Amino acid sequence: MSVSYTELVPTPPRTAMNTGFSPARHSTMLNTLGVPCPRRTNCSPVTNARLRAITSTRDVGPFRVTGINPALDSLQKVFSDVQSAFPGLYDLLGTAGMSCCRAVRGNPNFFSNHSWGTAIDLTVGGILAPLDAARIPHGLLLVYPFFHRHGWFWAAGYNGRTDPMHFEVANETILQWQQNGLLA
Repeated sequence: MSVSYTELVPTPPRTAMNTGFSPARHSTMLNTLGVPCPRRTNCSPVTNARLRAITSTRDVGPFRVTGINPALDSLQKVFSDVQSAFPGLYDLLGTAGMSCCRAVRGNPNFFSNHSWGTAIDLTVGGILAPLDAARIPHGLLLVYPFFHRHGWFWAAGYNGRTDPMHFEVANETILQWQQNGLLA
C-alpha cells in the first residue's frame, strides 16, 4: 500500500527531528548578515546593501525563489536529491515564499528568518500545512531528511508553536557559511 504525497499523516514528535541543528538565532542573523530592512509587519524590500549583494532570484528546481546565494545553492542540492528519490513528489512541490523582510508574526521585536532569504515555506500539491498542524502532507515528511542532510532546520520541531511548512537554514549552518566566507 502506498501513501499519497498529499495524504495527511501525523506530524512527528519534535524529538524525532533536527538532530544536531537548532533554529537560526536572531542574534546570529544580525551578527552575520546585519539588519535586513526597517522592521515592519508586512513584507518589505531588503534595504541592507551587503545583504542585497548576496541575494538572487533563481530556479532551484521545482520553482524560482529569491534568497541569499548559499541558501539557493543548498536548495538546488536539496531538490536535486528529492527529484532523484521521489520524482512524483518533486513535481508536486511548491512554495508559499522565501524572501520576505518583516517582523516575526506575533513578535514585532524580531525579524523573521525570511527577512534574510534563509527560510522557505513549502506546499505539497498546493496544500499548505498550517501552524501547529497535528497532521501534515506526507511529502513534507519525505523532504525533511534532504533538508536535514544539507543543514536546514524543520520548524515542525520548533519549541512552542510549530510551523511544519517552514524550513530554515540552521544556526550551525549559518555560522559555518560565515566561517567559510560564503556570507561576504
